[in-house]
Amino acid sequence: MAAKTSYDVVIIGGGFAGVTAARDLQKRGLSTIVLEARDRLGGRTFYEERNGFHVELGGTWIHWTQPFVWAEKERYGLEVQETPGCVAERIAIKIDGKVQELQEAQLGEFVEGFEHFFAESKGVWERPYDIHHCWEAVCERDALTVADRLNALDLTPLQRTSLGGFLEILSMNQPQNASYVEMMRTWSLTAWNYQLFNDTAARYKLTKGTAALVEAITRDGGFEVALSTAVRSVQHTSEGVSVTTESGERLMAQRAVVTVPLNVLHNLHFDPPLSEVKLEASKLKHVGGGCKVFFEVGGDPGAVMTLSRSTDSPLIGSFTYKRGEKHSVLAGFSLEPDALEKSVDEWQPVLEEFIPGVKVLSTFGHDWGGDDLSQGSWCTYRPGTVARFTDELPRQEGHLYFASGDHAQGWRGFIEGAIASGSRTAVQVAESLRT
Repeated sequence: MAAKTSYDVVIIGGGFAGVTAARDLQKRGLSTIVLEARDRLGGRTFYEERNGFHVELGGTWIHWTQPFVWAEKERYGLEVQETPGCVAERIAIKIDGKVQELQEAQLGEFVEGFEHFFAESKGVWERPYDIHHCWEAVCERDALTVADRLNALDLTPLQRTSLGGFLEILSMNQPQNASYVEMMRTWSLTAWNYQLFNDTAARYKLTKGTAALVEAITRDGGFEVALSTAVRSVQHTSEGVSVTTESGERLMAQRAVVTVPLNVLHNLHFDPPLSEVKLEASKLKHVGGGCKVFFEVGGDPGAVMTLSRSTDSPLIGSFTYKRGEKHSVLAGFSLEPDALEKSVDEWQPVLEEFIPGVKVLSTFGHDWGGDDLSQGSWCTYRPGTVARFTDELPRQEGHLYFASGDHAQGWRGFIEGAIASGSRTAVQVAESLRT
């Protein structure tokens, strides 16, 4: 546990929002400690070494359209590498129950589907970092689901399948549960351009993994870290904040920054309680669920991508993650609740339908939905909640501040959003302590 019991700032949660806020505050001369319930930093980013391959089980991809995380990559001189399947040599799509290979002549039709779906985006998210700029347009569409929008459009079978599958991956839920407004925001962040949208979502990853960036921030920051230190309760008064851990230890601070994921926020005890809207949002939970399932396969399948709707296959999408001569790894996405429990024999015919002749050697991943410290994958708001929760979730309460990729402006649900939120919150905390 901590070497002392009194700090300027206590950070609750050691994901990217937490370590970024801690670094920025410590560098401003404020004594700062991060309390992390896990035995590691990084939150919903985590990796596994698999037969010589470094595989990211959680948040993975970054891009120069994401200014905060790209600046950190540049600050620490970290290299990136490409994900082979994002620039696929072959795309297999399951349409009307039959797998077809996307032909070059169909690329225009494919991209037009995205353009049709997102045609309203410029009028709703003209400034994707400023929801209030087109507030009325957002509110008018807030209740609409992805399914509502899909049903309103005259799309070809190819467009309906490829677009629907892609959006199921982006939201990690079925179209009837995903927010149309949320999907438009992400599209707008990449300048309303399919190629940039695709590249930002899954093309570039850190060569040495997300842990290398977490370690660089932590080393540079010089703040204290207490791992395996879950927080039981937080009491805040006009005098400051008192944080009690599960082991009964108590820390005092002038300010606290709460960075735990939205879906578990309500599990912490706050005295006085958090606002009703924050608690409502946490108990309702965001809809990001499903699983990222990795397939270790024999040989090299090439740079391939697959797409399907969840109604047609337990595998809504996959692409080559790492290539090797003897074995390779594909990253897959599934909305099946038991996706990570399925055996190799169960997954073999599913993957082979898209990639004939492939041999599945093993499957692996991390169940973020079943993880008590996350209870969900990346954040996507429910239909009808964007306008209600956007301003309230990051709102300061007394000496409590809130930073998270789950309520970031712009790239919500991404590593970028977490770093941006942590950085912004650190400025607010530092300014409050100058007065």
